[in-house]
Amino acid sequence: MILPRTFGVRNEPMARHTSLRVGGPADYFVRVGTEDDMRGAIAVARQHELPVFVLGAGTNLLVADRGIRGVVLENVWSEAALDGPVVEASSGTPLAHVAAVAARNGVEGLEWMATVPGTVGGAVHGNAGAFGAETSDVLVDAELMDLNGDAWTATRAELGFAYRTSALQGTPVVVVRARFRGTPGDRASAVRRIKEMANERAAKQPLAQPNTGSIFRNPPGDFAGRLIEAAGLKGHRIGGAVVSEKHANFIVNADDATAQDIWDLMQVCQREVKARFGVDLVPEVERVGEWVT
Repeated sequence: MILPRTFGVRNEPMARHTSLRVGGPADYFVRVGTEDDMRGAIAVARQHELPVFVLGAGTNLLVADRGIRGVVLENVWSEAALDGPVVEASSGTPLAHVAAVAARNGVEGLEWMATVPGTVGGAVHGNAGAFGAETSDVLVDAELMDLNGDAWTATRAELGFAYRTSALQGTPVVVVRARFRGTPGDRASAVRRIKEMANERAAKQPLAQPNTGSIFRNPPGDFAGRLIEAAGLKGHRIGGAVVSEKHANFIVNADDATAQDIWDLMQVCQREVKARFGVDLVPEVERVGEWVT
């Protein structure tokens, strides 16, 4: 069976669509801006027995230099509406927009979302968090869809949340939309808190360089950045990938890094921290695509 000529872009470099600016070509790259677009693209991929990977903001991802086989759906479907203290948002909505909608309407408790550079779908998929809060703390439920186009609603308890993970990881299930509960509060206070958090993030993280957020999960009772720094790895470089001098739990693309450069540097961090402190660092970044090792 031959895919329609109008179905997406062939061999689109994923480096153009990831916050690390690395990643090889996707066999097919399709941008979807509505729920109907998403369902239609998934149906075509399913008809041709092609695997599907849904891309949000391209953060928290390490895409292989060999790229991704099958279909990559870039989800830019962004809608958010308030119902009392609950914000309902489509899966392609930036978390920062969810935070803004809540704050403008005097709903507090979602301000931390403004500092997470990802989308609603990615946040549910990976239980994203910041400033001591995480998605599972505020999620009411999420509408999901499988590759047959069947949809259902899952409660927070059914999503198997744990620190920076959920039961959705490693499955072909797609997040369609989600609802987040805040608390009635004061608009000025919520807006002020967003600004304070944004300023704190900018002061501590290397936002001026391509990165994917925290590379490793924090181990229980400690911080991955502290351990990497204590192992003497700040500024350590492999190819174009460098452990940030500003925050050791960030690896930045300083000079045309490859995905393999970043992966090799991650493994150096893991080995050194394990050798010195006996701690196993678990990647927070999700490695996807066609890897050799």
